[in-house]
Amino acid sequence: MQDQNALAAQIIPLYQNYARQWDDVRRGQNYQQGWLARFTALLPARGAILDVGCGSGLPIAGVLIQHHFRVTGIDSAPAMLELAQARFPQHSWQQADMRSLNLAQQFDGILAWDSFFHLTHQDQRLMFGIFQQHAKTGTVLMFSSGPEHGEAIGEFAGEPLYHASLAPAEYEQLLYQHGFQLIEMRINDPECAGHTVWLAQAVERLRVEGVP
Repeated sequence: MQDQNALAAQIIPLYQNYARQWDDVRRGQNYQQGWLARFTALLPARGAILDVGCGSGLPIAGVLIQHHFRVTGIDSAPAMLELAQARFPQHSWQQADMRSLNLAQQFDGILAWDSFFHLTHQDQRLMFGIFQQHAKTGTVLMFSSGPEHGEAIGEFAGEPLYHASLAPAEYEQLLYQHGFQLIEMRINDPECAGHTVWLAQAVERLRVEGVP
């Protein structure tokens, strides 16, 4: 059996190599619409959103842009970003590894949908400091995860696709430790293709080293 860390390390090249195939499958899926509505309802009009693991820009960024939000999308796969840039050239698409992200900017909303859950357990824990660094009072954070602590290997284009999740109690604790208040969470939401989704909001001015 292949080492799980090795499988996790293959996520970026997999999305790079199969960007167009992934886009063909993903862009028409709309199961996240209800959660996007909850997320955007908490944001100021024309607010700035950081889309962490934005992929090709569809379907999620496309919905946000339709509603006049300003999107900064980051992804590690240049082939994905090329698709997003071609579709939405007036928005910002940047190649970056979410695990070392440092944009020196705070956003009204931060979204990590079906992206954050490709990280190892430890990398997921460290991501909460990165969410905090890019947040301000009132910033809305939404991400999807697995339903319980563990690792799972899916498949795309015949290649193994790594996923991991922390326990719900640990996600709650990490949110609290980094200044986010949990608004809503659903495990295996039947209205969202069985996704486990977290919606939270920064409740105080977050002071992070290097951020004024």
